[in-house]
Amino acid sequence: MNLRLPAPLRLPTLWFAASLLLGSSVFYLALDARMASKTRQIATQRSADLAAHDLRRTPERQARDHAQSATYTRLHATGFFGDEDRLDWLSSLARLRVSMDLQQVTWRLSPRAPSNLSPGLYSSAMVLEIVPIDAHRLALFQEQLRAHAHGRFTLSKCTLQPDASGKQGTASCTLDWWTWNGE
Repeated sequence: MNLRLPAPLRLPTLWFAASLLLGSSVFYLALDARMASKTRQIATQRSADLAAHDLRRTPERQARDHAQSATYTRLHATGFFGDEDRLDWLSSLARLRVSMDLQQVTWRLSPRAPSNLSPGLYSSAMVLEIVPIDAHRLALFQEQLRAHAHGRFTLSKCTLQPDASGKQGTASCTLDWWTWNGE
């Protein structure tokens, strides 16, 4: 089957095929541009929705950030962040010994060690021996140490051994000084 067009129809057929090819290409390009435009419009709308959502949450975030900032400032002021301030701890012990009229305050401080509780958290154990002291003065000693020493500590154990009179005795306490060096 041989399809030969007569000479007068060849040129119009060629023009028709070319225009059909050109028209479908233009239609395809227009459709592709429209899809790209719709994709951009959807992305822009999504960005606007996220911005509106964030704007609605701004007061809540500001309150949370303010509370966290106050907590951070308070913790930083107490010496919880960064390196240990061992010199201040020992100076605080010396000041308390003098102000509370204690005969002897001895201490042993272990090296700083990473904690199992959280990465970046470190502790140093300090064993104190305080002579003479009673239960009320021991509580006052701990309260004043907590208030004046540059650092955070927890009391892991404390024993009070009364002397022969039963009024005073020797206190042996173990403190864990905590610092945070995390990122």
